[in-house]
This record gives sequence, structure tokens and C-alpha cells, in this order.
Amino acid sequence: MRKILLILMLSPLLLTAQDKFGFYSHGKALESVPGYQQSMAEYEALKLRCEEEIERNEHELTRKYVAFLDGQQDFPELILRKRQKELQQMVDNSVVFRKQLSGWLKQAKDSLLAPHNAAVDAALVRVCLRHGLSFAFDSDVVQLRFVNPSAGVDITSLVIAEVLNPKEVRAVVKTKSAEPAEANDEVNDVAEEQADVADDVDATDTVSDDGGDTDVAADSVDESVGVKEE
Repeated sequence: MRKILLILMLSPLLLTAQDKFGFYSHGKALESVPGYQQSMAEYEALKLRCEEEIERNEHELTRKYVAFLDGQQDFPELILRKRQKELQQMVDNSVVFRKQLSGWLKQAKDSLLAPHNAAVDAALVRVCLRHGLSFAFDSDVVQLRFVNPSAGVDITSLVIAEVLNPKEVRAVVKTKSAEPAEANDEVNDVAEEQADVADDVDATDTVSDDGGDTDVAADSVDESVGVKEE
């Protein structure tokens, strides 16, 4: 965030009279990527499984705590201390379990959305190169209160169009472009190299935990560290 603010403060110094910058909503562009909704549905299913597992563990903790309160008057001192220690261990395990699931869910979401983010990034590169933009801001992160139309342009719709049908957009631009053919070829070559980033990301990516690969699937929840039952 600090880097973005620094760029914003320095942008008047970086821009010349012929330079232009773009701004777009990465979130809106991301939603337009084919397969995005399916990936989010998979993430929500994983999230639901995690929430159910947390609820089950909390229910077990509550049950044992109530049993402890009901019987603590009759427990010998040794058993009382043992039960107190067990309950404390369950509370500690529950906290650790929550943190582990939270981290795992974040990794799962990043992994599921990685190919879609790469597709948007590749489309953004092509749009910026095609329209001669010096740089572009994500308006979801930076709040642009004012943009001079002569210096900045909203390219959200262009990025979405590029994501949905890059070949068709390229054909239209190539037909209407008045630039020399060699210049167009050079820009397209650079854009295609950037577009390869999206193709290299596997939609069935895995998340790594302690150096090993963990498949992003709902069954992984059952292998998470649970609260040891008595």
C-alpha cells in the first residue's frame, strides 16, 4: 500500500505531456473470468466444511466443560486437577485448530483464484500496451477521488472485454490501427509473452504446508489437527 501511495505522489513527476495512465477494477475484471464462479463455489464449500468442523469441536468442548461443572463437587482432588488440565488442553487445541484452518482456507482461496488472477493480469498488460498507457492502478485498492481525463482513462471495460474474448478484441484493434505493421507486431509479441502467465497456472493448483503439497479438496479438512477426545 505504501508503494502505491508513493507512486501516486510521484506520478506528476513521472508523467510527461504525452503519457497516460489507466485505472481499473480488478475485482470486476476477475468476476468476468470464465470459471471464476465455479472456483468461488468450491471455496465456499471448503469454508462451510471448516465451519462445521469448528462447530463440532466447540460442541465437544462445551459438552465436556458442562460435565466437569456437574461433577467437580464429587471429584477427588487428583481427578479434579486432571480434568482441569484436560479442559485447558482442549481450549488450547481449539485455538490452534482455528488458526490452522484460517491459514489453510486462505491458501486454498489463493490457489483456486491464481489462474483467474493471472488471466486478468495478462489481459491488463495487453490493454495497456495496445493503448499506450504508461501504467495502471487497481481502483479497488487505491481510491481515486479525481482523475484528469487528459491523463487517465478507465480501462475496466476494456480489460473485461479482453478477458472474455481476447482474439476478437485483437482483430478489431488490428483492423482500425493506423500504426506501422512492425510496431503492431512488436506490441503483440510482448503481450502474448505476458499472456502465457495465465496458461502456465494450473486450475487444480495445490497449497503447500510445511514443504509438502496438500490437495485443495474438502477431504483435507478431515486430516486437520483436531481436538483430542477423551
